[in-house]
Amino acid sequence: MRLRIEDASRILVLDPIHGAEVIADALKELGKDVDIFNPYREPSFRGDLNYDLVIAPVHLNPNFEVMKRVLNARIPHITHHEAVKELVSLNDLFSDLNAIEITGTVKKTTTCELIYQLLRGRKNIIMHTSSGTRYESADGEEVRLPRLSGTPANVLKVMLMARDKGLKPEIAIFEISLGLTGSGDVGVITSLEHDYRIAGATKMASAAKMASIKNCDGIVVHPGLPLSSVVHDNSNSYGDRGENLRIEGIRAVFNDLRTIDGGIINGSLDFEPFKWRIAGDYYRNCLEAALCAVLSLGIAPEELNTVGITAVAGRMKVEALKGRILIDNSNSGTKLRFISELVDVASHLSEQERAQGQGQKKIILIIGEDSPYVCEGINVDELKEVVEMANGRSIFKAIIIVGDRFRAEAGFASASVSFASDLNTALNNAIDATEEGDVIISSVKTWR
Repeated sequence: MRLRIEDASRILVLDPIHGAEVIADALKELGKDVDIFNPYREPSFRGDLNYDLVIAPVHLNPNFEVMKRVLNARIPHITHHEAVKELVSLNDLFSDLNAIEITGTVKKTTTCELIYQLLRGRKNIIMHTSSGTRYESADGEEVRLPRLSGTPANVLKVMLMARDKGLKPEIAIFEISLGLTGSGDVGVITSLEHDYRIAGATKMASAAKMASIKNCDGIVVHPGLPLSSVVHDNSNSYGDRGENLRIEGIRAVFNDLRTIDGGIINGSLDFEPFKWRIAGDYYRNCLEAALCAVLSLGIAPEELNTVGITAVAGRMKVEALKGRILIDNSNSGTKLRFISELVDVASHLSEQERAQGQGQKKIILIIGEDSPYVCEGINVDELKEVVEMANGRSIFKAIIIVGDRFRAEAGFASASVSFASDLNTALNNAIDATEEGDVIISSVKTWR
């Protein structure tokens, strides 16, 4: 049995880059003796590790000197996720609301936004995602809060800011990186595909997300994941393999869907025809996850918004731009591996335009990165592979690369390739190079 925060006196919190200071402040409010250490900037911890408890992020490299000493000394240690769960409870931050946490490799922000749309106008909602943090009352009053990252510690920061401003949310929605804290009533895992290594390449991100299910006391919502390795009987699944909820056309069908109050929901719900004009399963999957999460709270299906559900800016959204068709997938989490899905959508839309007698339509691809401040910038070798792919397909008429650092790179020399210093410039250049009905793919990593 691990040591609880309330039983520890001296605590060391690691990694101020990813929320150690927020956690430390909450611990000090409880009267704890707390120190913070940054293992990225200091190669070794000076002095004795005379602590009852160490709190470290799940992604921290265990080969850092300080972690080796912690492990060798067998000092009790917990993750930031686990610490946040305890601190939420100790400070009664969720006592008057229902909270939903969302994690996953992809689709997190879109799922959060769709939950928000399903509940908008029905509940007082606070939502925190990588795109921003905002509060909206049931009667439409909106308050924008400072933008914060998805590190688990910011659950505490957002709720304390809401308390300071006198906001009274009934529903809280949180996008969390690398797993669930378990402090919410419902935890959602949107995806495990496109996995990657963390903690100095010592473990997979998917393993961290799956392990976090053990933090959860409420309902876990997932896309048909095998939970045999993680004990959690109280779960709902969605999607093609989901036993509890799936969307067929414009109808959502739910069977034996569990709720936090112990109830069971069966039935169906019809949506207004979707407005995102997009091929593929991306939005269907996200809406399945969002609807499954909301129903898990025990909110009656008839209380939800089923009209006006729209795509999310920067997340596979298809929209008009000065007579052109823009496929907008430029956001902070954009990855080049998703290009094939965007190309499929662009090809589909181009064929639709030609079938309507509009002639062969141009497709212009905008890729790269717009800001030096985004995490995990675009890999040059991957960028070259995408350019090579696009140059080898006749459907692409031009490629615009965003980011000054790519101009000097070898391998981009081509009559079809041009450069732009930022996303807005690239979009304007694409408009100038196209005619009405042409398709522009925007897949740029940017802080949006």
